[in-house]
This record gives sequence, C-alpha cells and structure tokens, in this order.
Amino acid sequence: RTSAEDIKAIRLITAIKTPYLPDGRFDLEAYDDLVNMQIEKGAEGVIVGGTTGEGQLMSWDEHIMLIGHTVNCFGGSVKVIGNTGSNSTREAIHATEQGFAVGMHAALHINPYYGKTSLEGLVSHFNSVLPMGPTIIYNVPSRTGQDIPPRVVNTVAQSPNLAGIKECVGNDRIEQYTGNGIVVWSGNDDQCHDARWSHGATGVISVTSNLVPGLMHELMLNGKNASLNAKLLPLIQWLFEEPNPIGLNTALAQLGVVRPVFRLPYVPLPLEKRVKFVELVNGIGRENFVGEKDVQVLDDDDFILV
Repeated sequence: RTSAEDIKAIRLITAIKTPYLPDGRFDLEAYDDLVNMQIEKGAEGVIVGGTTGEGQLMSWDEHIMLIGHTVNCFGGSVKVIGNTGSNSTREAIHATEQGFAVGMHAALHINPYYGKTSLEGLVSHFNSVLPMGPTIIYNVPSRTGQDIPPRVVNTVAQSPNLAGIKECVGNDRIEQYTGNGIVVWSGNDDQCHDARWSHGATGVISVTSNLVPGLMHELMLNGKNASLNAKLLPLIQWLFEEPNPIGLNTALAQLGVVRPVFRLPYVPLPLEKRVKFVELVNGIGRENFVGEKDVQVLDDDDFILV
C-alpha cells in the first residue's frame, strides 16, 4: 500500500478534467487519453474528481467509479489521489473508505464548506479521515469561505498519514509550513514557480498542466526558469478569468481532445475569449499542448449543455 512518504515525493500533480458524452455520462475514452497524455509528459499524480474534475457535480457512485477506473487503468504509472472530501464528516468518512477500497493511493480533503465549523471542529473533521490512509489537506478559502490556519494543520500533522497541504493562500503561508518540515503543493498556478523554487514547496497541484503538462513538468522539476514562467502566465491568467474549470473546459474542447459538452452550471467562455485562447496557443506553440488536432474557435452552437 502507498505510504504518505510516497506521496510527499511527487512534484507535478494534475487536477484532471472529467470529459462528457453528449448524454452527460463520462466519456471514459477521452478521459483515458487525457490521463495518458499526462503520464507521457511527466505528471506524477492526478487528482480525480476535484474542483477541476467537477466532483461537485458527480454522484458519489460516479465519483468512486471514476477513482476505481483510474486506479485500474493507470495506478501503476501515476499516483491516483481521490477527492473524497465533503462538508459532512460522515460523508467524507464513507467516501474515503470507498476510495481506498477501490485502490486510490491518497485522499484529498477540503475543510467543511458553507456550513463551516470551529477550529476545534476542523481538527476533529480531519482526524476522522486521516487514519484511513495518506491524505492531502486542501486549503482554498475563496471556495470554502473559511481559512484552515496553521494552528489546525500543525495539530493534525501529528498523524503519520498527513502527506501535506495543497495551499492556495499564497507563498508566505507556504513558507510557514515548509520551514517547519510540512510538505506543501502550491494550489495557485500563477504562483507555483516561485513557491517551488523560492519558498520551499514540493511542487504544484495544477490546472494548467491539463493543457501543457510537459511545460509544467519542466517548470517544477528542472530548476528556476523565470522565462518559461513568464511565457505561461498569460495562459494561466486566461484560464482563471472565470471560475475554474470554465476556461479549461473551453480550452480542451477547442483543442479537440474532449467533446464540447458542459455539465451545468458551467457554460463555455464567450467568443472573444475563445478567440484569445487560439492566439495564446499559437504564441506558446501548438506542439506544447495536449492533442494533435488543430486548435479552433468553436461556435456557440457547437457546445452542448447538459
């Protein structure tokens, strides 16, 4: 079984996109192609059913099936980290038991969102799921409405199953943890280069690597590279002009690697931004992006909303 130490060593983790068929079911053929492209270009782990993979729009049956499918097909080549977190502790426990039962290597756990809880409640929540296996805690206050402060993380870090933190608050917070020997992955693609090379982060849990996994691998593994970082920043900024994964879904459809199918409430970016993406691809070089088809500007009528 995978240990927390095995997870701590990985530097590029892709928050993988979940593609759909026109009837709204998972497009597993396209999904397998996406994961294969990540492995070929050096991603060491994938988050299944995270925010980017739209776990929030899945039933738990779909969610656990996709984790199991990913382990079955790719578990020997990449670490499979299942997003089994929930705002309900009982639900998080149940989903995490199922995730480890189907073979995931680690769990990703958000703090309880919307309802929120006290700091003592956060500690109890994480301590309820940590005994099950290697765990990454995910701090993204912009989505949960509540920061996970260092006091909480330092308390639950006593568990040998805490692999580390996906931290979105910024590089000053990352340095607080790395200075104390806690493993951190940057959750912000626009800050991950500096997080990795100047603030002690182990790597990144990335959205952008869905599109340019080879370049993100280079950014995380091959030393400080300010010029490559600057080259990627306009793409990263474009990806996050609207809430993730709207930009990514639009981009992958225009690259021809997924069908242009959106699960509501996500809808594609407007035409002006779709045109901008083609310009970005041509500027960075089509050969650096996933897929082999020419990038194209899709029309409004090309998209299917389910």
